[in-house]
Formats: sequence, C-alpha cells, structure tokens
Amino acid sequence: MSVIHKLRQHLRPEKRLAKISEIDLTWVDEFIAHVRPYIFVRTEDNLLIKRPNQAQKLNAAGAKMLKTLLDGQSIHSLLEDVGPHPQKTVDIANFLYAVRQQLDGGLDRFSENPAVDVQPFDMAFSDYPVLSEIAITYCCNLKCAFCYAGSGCTQNPTGSDEEMRAEEVKKVLWKIFHQAQVPSVSFTGGEPTLVPELPELIRYAKNLGMRVNLITNGTMITQEMAENLADHGLDSAQVSLEGVSAATHDSLVGFPGAYSKTLAAVKHLKTAGIITHTNTTISRANQDECVQFPQFVKDRLNCDTFSMNLIIPAGSGAVHDDLIVPYSEIGGLLKRILDASKEQNVEFMWYSPVPMCMFNTIVYGLGNKGCSACDGLLSVGANGDVLPCASYDDSVGNLLHEDFWDIWQSRTAIRYRQKKLAHEICQECEHFAVCNGACPLYWRQVGFDELFTTVLV
Repeated sequence: MSVIHKLRQHLRPEKRLAKISEIDLTWVDEFIAHVRPYIFVRTEDNLLIKRPNQAQKLNAAGAKMLKTLLDGQSIHSLLEDVGPHPQKTVDIANFLYAVRQQLDGGLDRFSENPAVDVQPFDMAFSDYPVLSEIAITYCCNLKCAFCYAGSGCTQNPTGSDEEMRAEEVKKVLWKIFHQAQVPSVSFTGGEPTLVPELPELIRYAKNLGMRVNLITNGTMITQEMAENLADHGLDSAQVSLEGVSAATHDSLVGFPGAYSKTLAAVKHLKTAGIITHTNTTISRANQDECVQFPQFVKDRLNCDTFSMNLIIPAGSGAVHDDLIVPYSEIGGLLKRILDASKEQNVEFMWYSPVPMCMFNTIVYGLGNKGCSACDGLLSVGANGDVLPCASYDDSVGNLLHEDFWDIWQSRTAIRYRQKKLAHEICQECEHFAVCNGACPLYWRQVGFDELFTTVLV
C-alpha cells in the first residue's frame, strides 16, 4: 500500500467552516498519529515536507502548531492552551483541514479555505534543502555511457579518489539531519551496494529519524540482500533500467546480462516490502523504447510508478554527448509517455529541469522542475564534499570539516542558489523564478543556441 493510500484512510471531504458549532476536531489525534512517519515540519523556514520531496510553505504560527502536534501534544491540550477564543478555534480548524487536504493532494489555488493564502512562487522558497543524497562510493560494476559520476570512464565530480569511511558517513548524516534539518537521504554512488557497511548506514540514518532511499543499478541485489536492507530500515529504492529490451539496457550500461539481474532486483526489493520503482535516463539510444515503459513496468514488474530524466552532461555523459536528447525535442516525447502512462494507470515522475519556453512541466502535471543546485538538494560526494548537485564538479565545502550553515551561506553556494549561471535571456523572463533557466551543465556542454530558436511545445 502506498503512502498516499495509507493517508487517505484517515481523510474526509473538505469543507469550509462557518460556525464554531460545526467544528469537529476529534479526528486530529488519530490523523496526526498516522501521518507522523510521512511528514516533517521545519520551523526554521516554516516548511511542511511530505517525505521525501513535496514541500508546502506554512506561516510561522501554523508551523509551530503542527510541529507541536507531531511532537505529541493532543488537540484537546492545544485547544486548552488557546483558551476560550472561538475565532482562534475556527482558525485552527481551518488550518488543520487545509493540511489534511494538502496531504491528500487535493489542495489547489482555488481553495475557499480561509487558511489558504495563494502567492506567486518565490525563488527563495526555503532556507534549507528539502532532499539530501550521499555518494558513499564512486566504484561501480557497470560502465553506463551517460554516468554523471564518470564511473569507468572519467574522473568523479569531487576530483578525489578519497572516500569516506562508515564512521565519517555517519558524521555527515548527523549534520544533514541536525544542522541542515533534512528529513530524507538517498544513498547513491557509483553503486552503493558495493559498500559492505550499507545496511549499517541505513540503520544509523533511520535511528536519526530519516527516510532512507537507495539508488542502485540492482545487479548486486539478491533476495537475501533485499531482506537485509529492509530489516535495517530501507524505505524505498530506485532501480536504474535503461531499456525495455535486454539489448538496449545492456548496451547502455556496458555489461552483458545486467538486464536480467536488474529486473530480478526489482522483484527482490518489492518482495522484501521496500517501495520500489525504476528510473530511466532518456538518451538517443533508448528514446524509441521510452513510450513502452508504462506498460512494461506495470505488466512485467508489477510496479505502479516509474521515473525518467535527461542525460546530465557531466562525467561520461559529457564524453558521450551524442547521446543527449536536446531540450527542444523532449516535449513531444514526454507527452507521448504521459499519454501511455494514463492509459496504463501508472504514475510517471519526471526529474529533469526543462526550460518552460520549450516544455511546461507544470501545465502537463509533472510539477515544478527548476535547478536544485545548492537549493532544494543537499548533495554530498564520496569524500564529504558538498556539490551543487551530484553531477557538478565544483565543491562548495566539505561536511566532514565544516558545519552545514557555513557551507550553505558561502558566496559560491549562494551564487548557485540565485541561479546566476542562467543565461540573461532566462534571467529576464517572467517565468524565471519557476524555471530557473534549466540545467547549467546542459548549457555548458551544448551551448545556448536553442534559446534563440525556441517555439512553445
């Protein structure tokens, strides 16, 4: 059962409150108990995070109240603290109804709930990141043609061969949770299942209070390993699958026989009770198979979700840039994938930023996909370096030796957060706060010619 289905068991239709006599908050304590594992409230920047990556801005009073409830105070006790103030009780009720509707995915800008204030999106949405990832190794048993970490092809993004020991990774995890206030982490690489201490690191992160995800090629995962990862607390896994055919997948990852091992890993992880989906990097080599993925993951893998992204031109992806599908072509393909996903009733998640002038991901229900470098994402390399993103070879500090806030407020990190690398055409656009000019690494590799010949898709 998915998180959203678990939440919906405790949701009731939304309504606008009019009178104090209509207010019924007896549902609140049970609701909070059931959503507690899935949400995180950060009062430092007044953010409600539905783990791993859905964020909603709250006002300071709302953030404080919701955190108080999550920390264990009952609704009865909270109302007693407020005292006999009917309007405050109405305000609290409206706020909690809005939170409930938001977690159900039913809150939009047309809400009549007076607790909902619709404002234009601000690029400075949060002071702290929402997501985190740690590359616990850059070693890999595959040689993917587009690997941003350069595994088997080029130098990794940190430029260093040094990799953290398990105790050092734990030190970084502690800082991510306690200093950066990020409630989720993904272990990535390279191939993280090559690290013997992976289960130990998962357990440590879970004990901190984090949601833990694994990004893997799956080829090392047996049923025994999957069960062990689940026993240590792994919440979810993203398994890289580069084609619906063995020929396409094995060719792109540079390893004959990888396809069958990857498909088996999805089965093993799901059998172990780990939420699992596949992710595909769209390239010239597999773009003709992409529309087949919705039916494939549903019929062959028994999955109801899959994700995709574009090649990031870094590492091996920069060496093999002939595989890049350009921004100006991706919109038509994404629309066909969306149509196929709706037909198969599977969820399609899209990860890559795309210029809104070429394809509007918001209009097509794929969400806001701006550049997250030193912004919504805290990315840590295998040596402890904080990178703008996992692909970007420009360290802004090192979490082993520095505190998070000193790194996050450095001049270089702020420059990335302010999207200073975007082309001036993008910076002057009315949609810049949402679009961010897409990926700086893409433009660094292919140039800006597409911006001058753009037609809305």
